[in-house]
Amino acid sequence: MVNHYLLRIGDGAHFNSSSTKCIWGITSKHSYAKGFISSAKEGDLLWFVKCKSKGQIVAVATFTGTKKRVLGPLINLTLTNKELGWTKTKGEWDTEVHYKDLYNLTHFEMYSEIEGPATIRRYKDKDKCKVNLPNEYVNIIRYSKITKTM
Repeated sequence: MVNHYLLRIGDGAHFNSSSTKCIWGITSKHSYAKGFISSAKEGDLLWFVKCKSKGQIVAVATFTGTKKRVLGPLINLTLTNKELGWTKTKGEWDTEVHYKDLYNLTHFEMYSEIEGPATIRRYKDKDKCKVNLPNEYVNIIRYSKITKTM
């Protein structure tokens, strides 16, 4: 069974920058991130949601995995914040979320209306989300084109 996850992406600036590489960053110390890292599996769906927008869903992609970021004083084994375009705000994103088959949904004007402190949440049928994500995904893949694939 495919799980659906909603990931808040702030104003979307960092998301837009790193979406060319199909990477998003999270901070693993939070309980919701730990739960996501331990339960998400390849093939699950990631729904990217802008903050302060009534929960506008701006993209959906297929989860492929996570990777710990390794940024050393001499050598970086993963891309830096600058290389990913994460320069607008400071953050301690220690884990990369990798995905493929990204669909841009900004023109769909889908609003989850979810508000709250959790940056990542698993979608449930009786969730507070105003969009039926499994049903919408079927239509999205039928009538849209992939924006970015890795």
